[in-house]
Amino acid sequence: MTCHVLIVGGGLAGPCLALSLARRGIRSTIFEIRPHPDMQIFYDLIKAQGYTYTRMGAYTDDGEKLGDIAIGQEGGYPAVRIMRTKLHEVLLHKVKGMRNLAEIKWGVRLLKIEEDDQGVIASFEDGTTVKGDLLIGADGIHSKVRDHVLGPSSPKPIFTNTCTVNGFLPASDAVKPSPDFTFPAFMFTSSGLFMTIPIDPEGETLAWGHTGTAQERTREEWREYELSGEAVRLAKRDYEDVHAEPVRSLLDKMDASKAKVWAPYSIPELPKWHTARVCLVGDAAHALPPNGEGSAMAFEDAAIMSRLIEAKGDRSYEDLFEKFEEIRRPRIKTLQDDSGTTAALKAKVGPVGWYIKKWAFRGFFWWNGGVVKRFGKGTAYDVDQIDVQ
Repeated sequence: MTCHVLIVGGGLAGPCLALSLARRGIRSTIFEIRPHPDMQIFYDLIKAQGYTYTRMGAYTDDGEKLGDIAIGQEGGYPAVRIMRTKLHEVLLHKVKGMRNLAEIKWGVRLLKIEEDDQGVIASFEDGTTVKGDLLIGADGIHSKVRDHVLGPSSPKPIFTNTCTVNGFLPASDAVKPSPDFTFPAFMFTSSGLFMTIPIDPEGETLAWGHTGTAQERTREEWREYELSGEAVRLAKRDYEDVHAEPVRSLLDKMDASKAKVWAPYSIPELPKWHTARVCLVGDAAHALPPNGEGSAMAFEDAAIMSRLIEAKGDRSYEDLFEKFEEIRRPRIKTLQDDSGTTAALKAKVGPVGWYIKKWAFRGFFWWNGGVVKRFGKGTAYDVDQIDVQ
């Protein structure tokens, strides 16, 4: 079909949508505020950049194995743990190869959007204007496009009062509590949920993650918090009463200056995600709590949106966007509801609370035959099976 899609935002959702559209012969242009990518790109053919797995072991802080958590599809699609930077590299590399159907313009800041029956015009601070048939806002939690869609009622992002600290070190530095201990693993402790997982195809590098409470900071202050080692120091303090391995060795051997910090924000449920020719996707529309599903939901949004545009027919773009919301809102609501369970697992408890919690975990895994297929309901989702008509 003859159509030009303007995409504001070159993070994960924007390039994914551009690629999905290109596969269907639909042209798009991405406009990204940053002047260049955050990493080196353009590798020859990037394959297997992450660690694939189908189960994670579940252990208590005294080394007891509770069972396994089935993450991917055994005999089908395994789960892949990949660094966001690597994932972004793959997407941008593929977009670069779609020269006639997709391109990215770096260092452009959206100023305003105008739309009418003939199309949509995006104006940028450098004085340039671009016209397209529709515009997709994939510009994240601090979305400028959301302000156009909702006007003065557009909500400002709200700090979640949490902070996730990730550490990275060689797998050989981790001390296993027993010979049969395997990675990836969840460690259920009185200080909260401690996750450790390989992040490279060979499993030679481990990442660990801890989510705790935090005060809001400026961008510069978060950077200082990360580089100074303060983030890791506080994570170690939270786990100072946990002596179990591999928690202890992973924390004690960590180079505090190499940690990564993620300070998540959220937005309330929006009354609408679209106008007649503009629609929000990803975090711009539905930033999820900090439990790791945001990127996956952005990819699902991109796939569904590209299928809708391809199958437009005589429908208006507003009709397509209404169908998009009809399809995606229940899915997002399911994951938001499930996030409460995950948040409870991360909470720190006292001795009595931990005693009760540990027995609850034992009973839960026993009831499920030692293998929990997933914590929530929303893991499996086949975008090709969704009716877009």
